[in-house]
Amino acid sequence: MSGQTTVKITINGTTYPVTCNEGEEDRLIESSNEVNKVIEDLSSVSGMVGETRLLAMTSLILADKLIDNKNPSELQLNITEIRDFIDWFSKTTTRMNKVAKLLENK
Repeated sequence: MSGQTTVKITINGTTYPVTCNEGEEDRLIESSNEVNKVIEDLSSVSGMVGETRLLAMTSLILADKLIDNKNPSELQLNITEIRDFIDWFSKTTTRMNKVAKLLENK
């Protein structure tokens, strides 16, 4: 049984500690790099967009890429996983924004 480790990843200029299984660190870092690439592309095209909207659009683009890379028989399962991810990501962003506001007020 492998242990857990915490990796610090940066998304859109904010560093987050993320726990993963040992051996998954490189994939987690690579995933965060992909997220940042999409954010940078959107930022250059969209200009000033709120962080929540930017992260939602990023999630949709990444979900679309994931769907494109899967065969039709796997599509339904992945749509459910994508919806779960978008829901988790939205809730996480909301929590992180609340923490950031609390820290700004100290």
